[in-house]
This record gives sequence, C-alpha cells and structure tokens, in this order.
Amino acid sequence: MHASYGFRSAKIMSDGENNSMKNVVFEEAASPPSPPSSEADSSATSPLSTTTAISTSPYLHKVTTRRHEFLHESQTNNNLLESNALKISSHKSKVFVFLWDLYSAFRLFGVLLISMETFVGCALTIGATLLAYYMSPKVAVSEEQWDGTLPTILLSFATVTPLIQSISMAFNRREAALRGLASYRSAMYHIYMAQASWDWGECGKKGGRRSCVENTDDLKSVQEVEEVKEGGDGIEEDTTTLPPKPIDWINHADNLLCQLIHLSDSLSHYLALPTASRTHHRATKLGEREAKTLVFTGRKIFALNAAGRIFMISQLTEALKYRGLPGNEASRIRQWEQYLSVSMENMRLIKEYRTPQSLRLFGRVFTLLLPPIYATSFAQIAIDTESIVFGCIIGAVTSLALTSLFEAVRQLEDPFARGFTFDGIDVTEELQVLAYEELMVARSMVFPDAEEFVLKEDTKAKKAVGLDRKSRHYCEDCARIIKAS
Repeated sequence: MHASYGFRSAKIMSDGENNSMKNVVFEEAASPPSPPSSEADSSATSPLSTTTAISTSPYLHKVTTRRHEFLHESQTNNNLLESNALKISSHKSKVFVFLWDLYSAFRLFGVLLISMETFVGCALTIGATLLAYYMSPKVAVSEEQWDGTLPTILLSFATVTPLIQSISMAFNRREAALRGLASYRSAMYHIYMAQASWDWGECGKKGGRRSCVENTDDLKSVQEVEEVKEGGDGIEEDTTTLPPKPIDWINHADNLLCQLIHLSDSLSHYLALPTASRTHHRATKLGEREAKTLVFTGRKIFALNAAGRIFMISQLTEALKYRGLPGNEASRIRQWEQYLSVSMENMRLIKEYRTPQSLRLFGRVFTLLLPPIYATSFAQIAIDTESIVFGCIIGAVTSLALTSLFEAVRQLEDPFARGFTFDGIDVTEELQVLAYEELMVARSMVFPDAEEFVLKEDTKAKKAVGLDRKSRHYCEDCARIIKAS
C-alpha cells in the first residue's frame, strides 16, 4: 500500500514488514510527486483523505501502533543497557575503587592543572630558597632575633582568597550557562513538536491539518517563479482545474528541522571559539588584533543565527497561522521562540563577558611572586631539619598548590569548550550530537513512515553536510548488545 503526502511519496510498511522506526530523510528541495496508487485514486481529490493525516492524526490506529512498538522496542533495549551498566559499575572491592580513584586523581591533576606557571613558579621558589639557605648564617638565633619566618596571612590574603572568590564567580557563571543551554534545547524541541504535530481540527466541525490544501494563487506564484528560473516559454498551466493538493506537512516540518539543526550547529561553533578576553588580548597590539578577529568572527556567526535562522523559524509559524492555526496556540509557539532567543543571548553574554580582569591579574601575579618571597621561611625549615632538599620540596609544593589553583580558575573562565575539559560544557556534544538525536527521535515519532533524513547544505548542488555527529560517549559494547537483541 502506498500513500501520497502532497508533493512527496512515502511507503507504509505492511504487517509482515519490519515495524521498527526508520531514520528520517529530508532534502531542502521537495522531490517530484509520485503517481498515486490505484487504492488512493478514489480519495486523491478529497481534502480530507486519510493520506493527508496519516502521520498527524493521534487517532490513526496503524501509526499509533507503530509508535507504541517503537517505544516498546526502545525501552526493551534500554533495559538491557541499564542491566549491563549496573553490572559493569558494581565493584565489590572498596580498596580497588580507592586505588583507582587515587590514580585517576593524580593523572588528571598532572594533565589538567599543571601549566607553564607551575614550572616557572616552582623554579623561582626553589632558586630563592637555595639563595636564602646558602647566604643565611647557620647559627642559632635568640628569641629577639628574626629567624626568617614570614607570617602566612599575607599568603592567604594576596592569593588564596582572590582565587577562591574567582572560582566561586566562575562556577556560578557556568551554572547559568547550563541553565541557558537547557532552556534552549527544551524550547527547540517544543517548537518542533508544535510545528510538526499540533492540530487545530474539531470533531465534526473543522478538519485542521487534514483539510488544508494548497492555495491556487500560491501554486500559480510558485509556477511562475519556476518557469523564470528554467527559462520557460511563459505558457501557464490553469491551476484552477487541478485537483486540490494537500499540504505536505512532512516538508513543512523538515524545513523547520533543517533550520533548527543549522541553528544549533552554528551556535556550537560560536560558543566553542577561543576566548578573546585573556590578559594579552588587552595589553599588547598582537593580542588586540587576535581578539578583534575572534570577536568579529563570533559576532558574525551569532548574528546570522539570532536574526536569520530565528526569522526563518518565525516564518514557519506564520505559515501555520496562514493555514488556520488559532492565535492562542501560535502565541505559545512565539513564546518558545522567545525562550530560544533569550537563551542564546544569555549564552553570548556569558561567552564574551568574564569575571573581573583585575582580580585575575592580582591572582596571576601573586601566585608567581609570593612563594619566592617566602623563601626565607623555607630556608629556615631547611636549617631546622638540616635538609635543604626538604626545604625546597616545601617551597615547590606551596608554589604548585597556588599555580594549580589559578589554573583551575583559568579553565572555569570560559564555561564553553570544544571537546573534553575538566569542568567545561561540551557544546559540541550538547548541540551537535544530543540535540540532533532528540530531534531525530521526535521526527520518527511524528512521521513514522517518512523517508530517511539527510541534511543538505546546498539545495542546487545536493551537497550533504558532512558533520560528524558521533558522540564521544559512544560505546561499542552497548551497540553490540542492542544489535544482538
């Protein structure tokens, strides 16, 4: 059995065929219409034919059955994955878990928190300690004389307190960025579901989506534009004699899906750009030039999405209103569009504006200079213990702790990152992988009989977007479990 969706054909699986959900396929240019089957000939002229509502009506038994089957099959696979996850994460030996965590902590500490400041600070501190040790007298001093020990309040006030405050402010910005990202993805999902599945029909009164047909004047305008592009002879077809053409709602939803995917991809590229507010971006000509390039590029990318893509999404809502969507339901979609825009603007402000630069400068300078100033205290420890090595180790550990703390502040400054970081938000994973997967599942639920989806970058060249959407959390063992089931 075949059914016609306006300008597109789609195959309905028979009871003996595989009822699992298929991936979705979309080309920005609509495919040519396929000839209707003999079964559909009798209803092709009716605006209320079953074929126009096969994927939007909540009461169509076959489509609803396939949706339930897809959910049941997915839930079964998820149960197998959950059992495997619980099994592989259950470690009976607490000693093994302790040693495992300890090894992982030291490894990540060395990879993520050791920076150039660490080596410079340790070298300065050790050098100053050796100088103080060999130049100081090796005799006992009386209680009235200074033994070289310095008060620790200066170390706490000048370095530890500013760094802790910077970490607190940066962490709060990261949490705000996460809330903005969650609001963006939620609004994006609801916009798609509303545009793809909301119906405004009433039983026995209005047909809603199922009664919508192409407007004759609209078809005539499209025909004239196509004739101009193809260099036609100007002979117009009498559109008034053609049978009513049902609206291709799959094409409408896929146009929206295309805009949402490109919007998320571009937003990911913008947020993953390198930061343009480091110290050298403000203090040097070369850094200022680099900052201008980064900011100019980022704002061009953002403006295209904030104005261009959002406008295209808004126009699709206008198309629904043109077809009869009530104003109150359109207002709800408009509200989600606003949430989408506000979330993007919040993430942009977090990206471009950071914690106080003066506080970070204060922390950077004193994490390098204060440990060498305390070299007399480390030298006195070496004299008391009669071990210069021990005194140098204490000084190096102090410098290591302060510079590592500053590196943690620096990594939290920009909460958005491309790929894996210690505490950053993986925008590539969130916007290019997870958001895409959620939209694909939603489209499979709304249009279970649609063709496979391939995102097109260029309508004329038919060039597919070759973006790798494989998650960095992809598990081959889990994939084998699903395949075996």
